[in-house]
Amino acid sequence: MSLQKALENRLISLLSFKRNSKSFLIIFLLIYSISFNLSKAGNNNKEFEKIEQTDVSYLEPKKELEDYIIDTGDKLFINFATVKAFTNTYEVGPEGEIFLPRIEETYVRGLTTTELKNLLEKKYLEFLIKPEITVRIAEFKSLRVLINGEVRYPGLYKFPAYTSGFYLNFKKDNDNIYDLDQPQEPDNNSKIESENMRLNNKSSFNTLNIKRTTENITTISDVIRRSGGITSLSDLSRIEIIRDVPLGKGGGKKRAFIDFNAYINKSDDSNDLRIFDGDRIFIPKLSKASDKQIPKSILSGLSPQFITVNLFGRVENPGVVKVPLEATLSDVIDLSGPIKPLSGKIVLIRYEKDGTVIKKNISYSARAKRGSKRNPYLKKDDLISVKDSILGKTTGIIKEVTTPFIGIYTTKEVIESFNE
Repeated sequence: MSLQKALENRLISLLSFKRNSKSFLIIFLLIYSISFNLSKAGNNNKEFEKIEQTDVSYLEPKKELEDYIIDTGDKLFINFATVKAFTNTYEVGPEGEIFLPRIEETYVRGLTTTELKNLLEKKYLEFLIKPEITVRIAEFKSLRVLINGEVRYPGLYKFPAYTSGFYLNFKKDNDNIYDLDQPQEPDNNSKIESENMRLNNKSSFNTLNIKRTTENITTISDVIRRSGGITSLSDLSRIEIIRDVPLGKGGGKKRAFIDFNAYINKSDDSNDLRIFDGDRIFIPKLSKASDKQIPKSILSGLSPQFITVNLFGRVENPGVVKVPLEATLSDVIDLSGPIKPLSGKIVLIRYEKDGTVIKKNISYSARAKRGSKRNPYLKKDDLISVKDSILGKTTGIIKEVTTPFIGIYTTKEVIESFNE
């Protein structure tokens, strides 16, 4: 039996003694104090055991940029440990080259930072006794990512460049030591786009605080969000990512499959992987729509809450209408007011996922099932026109024909009334 347990048993036995004595009170406090300290020490030992069980490999770098391929627009911070005068930032030009001391034009496109480091150390053996070089990305180029499949607006999306946090801190601490280039300021449009993305990212996480390493890097969720979000048919269990393989690893392409369900179900961003320039993302289609998927994706910030559509024709309040995601035609009609008398079919004009424009005549029914042909789901920027019926058109024609004669007759009546 442990010492702590024995003291606790002794304390229980003392409780049966006379409790109004001074000695009992002193003994009680003493035993309680010892028992509490032993319990605290035991808990501390358990925490220490947990730390001891953690493998030292936890401290190893994650090498997230191990396969990052250098290209035009990247700025490289190259540190020469033995020659500080060579240490600087070097921007990769349109030809995929940087201009280095002594060796001048150097082609770096297609390499990783590790590959470039190894090659430079070999090259500088011609000039330095023992070159020690490190290469890091100071400023990342803008990204272009293609996303297809079951998202609302597939296509090619561009994400702005950003400066590494390490470089900003390093430059701040070493401005008076190194002759570092000033990172190029983005133009106003890029600033606006970056600011909008920052605000959109913040507003997207109002409901759930999903942790992120940084707001600057681009991940799978950012690309899905930019493409309008998922649908009720999106299969998040097998998101496919195709990425370029560095030249040092043979070149070509590699494919990976990601289970992204935990992102919307458990607020777990473990699989919200970083996206590189040139990546292609494909989201397959479920065999049956999931009713719970859209509400969860909205709460997690993966899909927007509202979309806007354009309504024209014979309705009380035509114009731009803001409706919830996956709203139907009946929702828009309810918000814009009732359809006017003598109205006919409704015409829907929309851009499809393949870029083609479709035009549908809809025999609208407010009582039709949501998502059916007579009450379809709507997409952002849909154009909806409520047409005249045959009787309405006929009435309009009669009005156009008779209006001039009514005007002439009215004028004649006015003139004759003045002559009387």
